Amino acid sequence: MNFQDYEAIDFACDASFQRYCREEHEADMAFWAEWARQHPEKTAVLAEARQLVALLSARQGGRTEQLKQLQDGLTQYERLQQALEGTLPVPADELPSSGPRRLYGRYAAVVAGALLLAAGGYFLSRQPRTTPTVTEMAAATIITAGDEPRKSVVLPDGSSLVLRKNSRVELAEGFNRENRELTLTGEAFFDVAQDVRKPFLVHTSAFDIKVLGTVFNVSAYTGHPTMEAALFRGKVEITCMQEPARKIVLQPNQKLTVATPETGKTAAAPVLKVVPLDADPVNHKAREIAWVRNRLEIENEPLEDIAVKLEKWYGIRIAFADDAVKQYRYSGTFESETVLKALDALQLSYPFNFKMVNDTIIISK
Repeated sequence: MNFQDYEAIDFACDASFQRYCREEHEADMAFWAEWARQHPEKTAVLAEARQLVALLSARQGGRTEQLKQLQDGLTQYERLQQALEGTLPVPADELPSSGPRRLYGRYAAVVAGALLLAAGGYFLSRQPRTTPTVTEMAAATIITAGDEPRKSVVLPDGSSLVLRKNSRVELAEGFNRENRELTLTGEAFFDVAQDVRKPFLVHTSAFDIKVLGTVFNVSAYTGHPTMEAALFRGKVEITCMQEPARKIVLQPNQKLTVATPETGKTAAAPVLKVVPLDADPVNHKAREIAWVRNRLEIENEPLEDIAVKLEKWYGIRIAFADDAVKQYRYSGTFESETVLKALDALQLSYPFNFKMVNDTIIISK
């Protein structure tokens, strides 16, 4: 299929592209990552399409009314385009069912229960998303999850991570000012902010990982016979302690496993393997992040109540600077997102601002 003529709305309508954005199917993720790499001229269009798919995952209002509201929004957008092009408005029931946009039947088929677009407000305003302001963290450089199943952390550089129970990270001195290095013990899921001037480095007892901006999971428990790094998006370079001259570059949907010798026993070197991610045969999702991927569902709830759920879900404190924003209502399903991505998605359908102050997310109008 020729996707080069697609616009953002066409990509967002494509079921395969939606699965790629939601990281639901490894084959779709690999296909679209490669297609995007081969078509850099489509970078802006794909970014807009991903934003639309994010909107579909953060819905305001009840699900029963969303298809009708989505159609209303798309109708307003089509009419706006006609006005800008100097053509006469066309009644909604006379809009074509095929052609470059192919909006109604196909859209309804692939996004059943889709997002309330606030009567086309997204398309009409095109307002940029607010980027959270992340302040410097407190003096302590060691962050632990303790007994919490998951603990979300937003680092000073804008990167976010989810720590698994009994895991910890230690930030290097001068993190974000002079470097972006940390040491992990246990397991963590990373979503790294891009900064070409300062590569992001993760140190473990078995290997080091160097990235510029990507999503990956690292399991590096002390004393465990196997450690691994699993890549979901982007590219990482891994250097193993036992073979420092060897650089292993992972592609999306690959992982490196390092089988270390048992304590007290000797071996020539650990066994290194690069293998595909372990996909669940039922839902086709990677088992490597099943611990992160539990679903959080929200159904037409006020943001004040949602914040309580997010606090428990991500293990991070959320506070409000304005009472009015507490009553904004949303519906949505979140799976495998970091807390910043979840808030970012909610923010798209009913705008608010948020920033990170030390270990607390502050939400304001």
